[in-house]
Amino acid sequence: MNATQQTIKEIGLFSKLANTWWDEAGPFKALHAINPVRIDYILRHIQTHFRTKNNLKILDIGCGGGLVCEPFARLGHTVTGIDQSEEAIQVAQQHAIEQGLNINYQHQSIEDLQEVYDVITILEVLEHVDNPQHLLESAGAHLARGGLIFFSTLNRTVFSYVAGIFLAENILKWAPKGTHNWHQFLKPSEIILPLKNLGIQPLNLSGISWSMSDRQWKITSDLRGNYIGVGNFS
Repeated sequence: MNATQQTIKEIGLFSKLANTWWDEAGPFKALHAINPVRIDYILRHIQTHFRTKNNLKILDIGCGGGLVCEPFARLGHTVTGIDQSEEAIQVAQQHAIEQGLNINYQHQSIEDLQEVYDVITILEVLEHVDNPQHLLESAGAHLARGGLIFFSTLNRTVFSYVAGIFLAENILKWAPKGTHNWHQFLKPSEIILPLKNLGIQPLNLSGISWSMSDRQWKITSDLRGNYIGVGNFS
């Protein structure tokens, strides 16, 4: 399967599931479960970095149905969400209308944008694209000086194969079977190095781990599976 075919396959998979984006018990229930942890992590770094700046321009790449865009729009930020699945964008637009939120959703790729943003998020997207380095470079080109870029994905480890694919997809049914390809998981260095080459310095790297005792997702120091990070274009 070549790169173009892989891209089409990934977009097609998520397009078929588009109408279930806001079903918390549906195919995207894992994203719903970890989303509060991701949002809290991002907000803490935004508040520390920008301090008194309230109305930020935020871009969410691979926005899907809008799980990340909506919390930031509610806080008064100017939010743009882009996705290559037209069906997902339609769902996101309709849900935003129902929630009374003004979010700029666009069915297009990062290369088509002209603006720069204070904050860019690429969450659970890099492991689904053919060329993650190109996506990072394209995103970096749209990050304003002094801005923050957030990324989250899965590490390419034995642990992530067992937990992220075998258990999550086949046993626990947290994600549809075939959602992930372990070979597309990224080691932290494969994200940090391209960002450094763009002048974006890493500020933090943390794990997102499931706590068996608390039965919830938490920010941890364990980078073997899901992890999230932030860089600053200084």
